[in-house]
Amino acid sequence: MTVTAVFGLRAAFYEQLHCRYQRREFDNWQVWGGNLTIEIDGRVCEPPLARAYIEPGKTAAMAQVRCELFVAAVDPREVQPGDVDARLWTDANGTNDYVEMRLLVDAEGVPVLAGNNLVFESETFALGRTGTFSYAVEFSADSYAEAGRKEWISLNDLAENRDGIVVVSPEWVRKGPTIAEVCARKVGAEIDERGRFRSGRLAELTRCLDVIPADVIYLLPFFRPGFADLHTGADVRKGTLGSVYAVQDFFQVDPELVSPTEEVDWEALVAEGFVLPNEMEGLAGLSAAQAEKALGREAFVQLVGRAELRSLTRKAHALGKKVIFDLVLMQSSRDCPLIAEHPEWYLRDERGVPQIHQIAWLVYSDVALFDLVYNQPLQEYLLEIAPYWIEQCGFDGVRIDASQTIDRPFLKKLKNRIQAVAPEALVLGETLCPLTEAVDVPTDAIYALLVDFHRDTEHAQPLIDFLEEMNRTFAPGTVAMAYFENHDSPRATQVWHERFREFLQCDEQARDYWQSLTCPIQPDPGNRALLMALLKNLQAALIDCSAGSSSKCNLTRGLELGSEWGEETRTDFENETLLHFDWAEREPHASLARAYERLFALQKEWPEFCDGEIYFHRNEFAGGDPDDRILAYVRYTERGALLVAHNFDPLTVRKTSYHFDYLPQSPTSRQKCFDTYEALAIKAIPASDEISEVSLMPLQTQVWRLYIAKKN
Repeated sequence: MTVTAVFGLRAAFYEQLHCRYQRREFDNWQVWGGNLTIEIDGRVCEPPLARAYIEPGKTAAMAQVRCELFVAAVDPREVQPGDVDARLWTDANGTNDYVEMRLLVDAEGVPVLAGNNLVFESETFALGRTGTFSYAVEFSADSYAEAGRKEWISLNDLAENRDGIVVVSPEWVRKGPTIAEVCARKVGAEIDERGRFRSGRLAELTRCLDVIPADVIYLLPFFRPGFADLHTGADVRKGTLGSVYAVQDFFQVDPELVSPTEEVDWEALVAEGFVLPNEMEGLAGLSAAQAEKALGREAFVQLVGRAELRSLTRKAHALGKKVIFDLVLMQSSRDCPLIAEHPEWYLRDERGVPQIHQIAWLVYSDVALFDLVYNQPLQEYLLEIAPYWIEQCGFDGVRIDASQTIDRPFLKKLKNRIQAVAPEALVLGETLCPLTEAVDVPTDAIYALLVDFHRDTEHAQPLIDFLEEMNRTFAPGTVAMAYFENHDSPRATQVWHERFREFLQCDEQARDYWQSLTCPIQPDPGNRALLMALLKNLQAALIDCSAGSSSKCNLTRGLELGSEWGEETRTDFENETLLHFDWAEREPHASLARAYERLFALQKEWPEFCDGEIYFHRNEFAGGDPDDRILAYVRYTERGALLVAHNFDPLTVRKTSYHFDYLPQSPTSRQKCFDTYEALAIKAIPASDEISEVSLMPLQTQVWRLYIAKKN
């Protein structure tokens, strides 16, 4: 091609990109740009969000961006590098950097086209730190190369596009840690001899950390709560205790969670380093009573509260666990001092007082709603909460309350602020919303909306459809926390217990079947509905840790403290209810608790659950269950596979057989590695010797390891 031709093509690009159209007013029949993708370690993602996992300080993910450009006025086959420029902007390296992009050509220098579109590819760049980063593509045919004078046109100016976001998370999150929600107010709580509720305490939670079958302890808000309305003086608390989400002071511990000063082992807290050197100024050698007198009671309680939080996180770390806390960003209590100090930080109703918070049908009349969007001073204040507690007390991350309602740029800043002080921290985003509203939430993990499916679905197909919709909707590699009960929902075990009790009362055949089962651990032969509810509980827990896909949407199991022993009382942190911790020592609840411990241990032995792909055996296929009551799937890698089969039917024994032609090689043998009937000491029918055949008793779940012959 001649120099004149090259100049002519660049001039054509210049006229089309810079002269003929206004930004965002391009005729896309004539000029168009799009199909933006990013490839990260071999995985291709589209905007708005992509995911990567690294070990901070040890590994980096490698990324490369591609996009396409169409200009009708030029023959794309004649275009050469230099006819039009492209560059990638990203803040992935901590600064606003530009990465060179090049026209994709073959060995002969001819453009590699996508249809009639030119394809541009960036240099490979490293994602070497955790956080949330943006990337965007710009084009130019402007030859005025003086600094700051060359005009660039963004992909978003050319057509309807979105800049890309990359969430880089610590590698341990990808592996699907089990997360236990804990309300410290209820751990060790009791009704005293005068009939008054005595709050649970942080120290009591610390003492029982080792028996909570989870990798991550997620604390509901432990901040100082508020109860009144600053304008009216009225007590607006919800229930008798008030909500833990009505925060009066984000930088103080709820005094009710702190050991009473007369019970504090002050010397031990000091000796073990839970009181920091800067906090010991003027207190060296003093007793607890003397330290309290020197500081004042309130300051001393806060000092002890921080020390007990450090004791909690240190013990958790010694056990190989992490601790995160609930970060409330949307509201404060109605008596929070910020209402008077910064009235401009709040949304106001028609009376000029702070608005209450309402999401759909949920009305939070005890809180004042922040005016968060674009409110820079308020955002800066809120951005300091998580780093303060992480640095002060050793927390390992946060769960962001109602994260889908928070503007994404602020969430990006929040995650980056947290990762700056704790690169391995987890940022979990609550997303109780339609799936499409959660696709761009820039947190390390989100929520899987499986609560209603677990509680109410009795057929496999709806659950499979939803799981596959998640796989299609979310960015590849997304981790979503799945649970069947939490503080916003009734205890699923209680719902199942009542439902099965009615079922057995109305169905004589079912009643006869369950009464005939041999189950030595059941203390009350007449209450087989409880046994059924516990089987359903364990079945849901197994689904929550096994029904994901490593390259699509992986599930991480969540439980609410008490799920593991079949608790039926809601956490109900606003009222003086007590959880039945003693049930964990009584049958049949004790057997369920042991099953949870075994499941927690086995999850670490089953690499397929964090690294494997999933194949759902839909029941409409040959060999399936005609009534769609069997949920069966295989999690597999090149090295091994696990067959997981659940019978949702509370009455009928079901027998099915499966093909495994999608596996790298056919299984040569199998071994049962978990059985919910065995876990609760229920006598079941003998297993078949056929590798592909499974027989399931009512509400039974089995997990089988499929052994695959190694390739020569």
